[in-house]
Amino acid sequence: MAITAYGSGALLDMAYAPFQGKGTGEHSLLRSMLDNFSEGDIVVADRYYTFYFLIAELQSRGVDIVMQQHATRRTDFCKGQRLDSRDHLVEWRKPAKPKWMERDYYEQFPDKLPARELQAGKKVLVTTLLSNKAAPRKQLSNLYNNRWQVELNLREIKTTLGMDILRCKTPEMVVKEIWVYLLTYKSYSLANESISSTKRYTP
Repeated sequence: MAITAYGSGALLDMAYAPFQGKGTGEHSLLRSMLDNFSEGDIVVADRYYTFYFLIAELQSRGVDIVMQQHATRRTDFCKGQRLDSRDHLVEWRKPAKPKWMERDYYEQFPDKLPARELQAGKKVLVTTLLSNKAAPRKQLSNLYNNRWQVELNLREIKTTLGMDILRCKTPEMVVKEIWVYLLTYKSYSLANESISSTKRYTP
């Protein structure tokens, strides 16, 4: 699993785990990288990550989210505080404690979480950007739809850098090989970001 910068595609961090077993799920891997996010950041992710405890943890760090509504959660625009047509504020109640979560850790989370749900095309988006004036629907829709660029960036790592075939023979060396590719890509994308920034601010 990797975290990439939305604007430049720069690789910020990567986490890996064994094929199966405790702590190998994508949520566990993402939680191990939360220190990469700073106050004021916005995390854009697909519906798999629209999870109460993850969103609450990010909010405690001053980090906002824009994600698609999880398939198991029903959105009723007749409830909550109406902001616009099919755009409202609601309060999510803390779910029951997951089996893997320690009781003390569970108790640290708030009992309620304010969230904004809005229709954007055929999708329902969830965000912690609660003002429809500061964060208009169209802006959020474009932000989420452009998330597909992340997939293209990851494909570029695999194909352009020749990472689609790993040649090392042991798990330890495979990890090192992956990091060499990713460090190369990170240097390349950060250089592009610097050039882009220079052009952007040139009079």
